[in-house]
Amino acid sequence: MGFQKPFRVSDSPRCLAIEAVTGRAGALNEYLVVYRAGAGRRGRRVRSVRELRYDIERLRAWAWYLAASSRRPWWWRLVTHLGGLFGRRRREANGRRRDPRRSMQRLSSFSVIDRAYAALQEDFQGRLLTLALPQTEPERSAACRAHLTDKVDTLRGLRGALVADAGRAAVVCVLLAGVLRLRGWLGLDVGLAPGEQS
Repeated sequence: MGFQKPFRVSDSPRCLAIEAVTGRAGALNEYLVVYRAGAGRRGRRVRSVRELRYDIERLRAWAWYLAASSRRPWWWRLVTHLGGLFGRRRREANGRRRDPRRSMQRLSSFSVIDRAYAALQEDFQGRLLTLALPQTEPERSAACRAHLTDKVDTLRGLRGALVADAGRAAVVCVLLAGVLRLRGWLGLDVGLAPGEQS
């Protein structure tokens, strides 16, 4: 299950975001395999497997949403509308407190996506540090440095946009993770959005 075809790497924010999210999902899936193999205490292992599966589902849901954003099919527009409607930040009114479970869900969905963006950002920053070492081809090094710097700046911008849109991201992840789970039960391809299958 999962994304069988790697997305083509691009400098566009959308494709860079997909690269970050799918890469993080793949890394978490490797951890999942290890835990399922029996590493660690049983109680802790079961809890870790459940948390990893939940994080992977949300990452795949967000990647699915991003992948369809260039075409904006009807279901994408519907999910976007629902995300804006139910994920909108609401100020506390009339002394009523927000549901703590909803706040936790929003924070959790935000953090799992943000960690994916941060992981790729740190990878590019590590490459920049490597390029700072003495190079035999300074011109090529300068070009690579500029290219990586642009990617780091793009990811920093994506993380900033995510902070401002955490509520919508939470709703999108919950809705599409459920759809992906259902498609998996039905034996349908869950690696591509509807209409993208060949």
